[in-house]
Amino acid sequence: MKKLCIAAIAAGVLLSGCSQKETTIQPTHQVQEEKPSTPEQTELQYVPIDENKYDGIEKEMIKLVNLHAKYVNERNESSFKELYQDPDRFDLPPSEILKIEVNEFHNMKHTQGYVSVNITYRVLETKEVTTLSPNFFIAQGKESKEWNIVDLD
Repeated sequence: MKKLCIAAIAAGVLLSGCSQKETTIQPTHQVQEEKPSTPEQTELQYVPIDENKYDGIEKEMIKLVNLHAKYVNERNESSFKELYQDPDRFDLPPSEILKIEVNEFHNMKHTQGYVSVNITYRVLETKEVTTLSPNFFIAQGKESKEWNIVDLD
């Protein structure tokens, strides 16, 4: 009986020691996941499109695409809406833009055109990373002469 009690106590001590190591490791792991991303930890860090590679209308269009990404990432809804010809049609998306690549410019006219891009973004709530290929329809206002995003499809 004495040997059985000693064996049970020894087993309890061993098991509690093993479970202590797990609880010590687990909080450390959780703390690391909750730290904000630093550039070294982030898979993709947004870099604006180089506007100097473009001229004329194309450059104006790229400026708007870059500002679109900037305001999305800064969560600046008022500045985001100012980019659009009809600000009430568009809301700040619940995502962070990680990368934008220009595919092509098309249907270009003197004061309007489309720029097709690939946008890689991370959904803020789920952290899911996805790439879409929208077209920005950008035009210059007749009266204001300001360039605005008219539509995004």
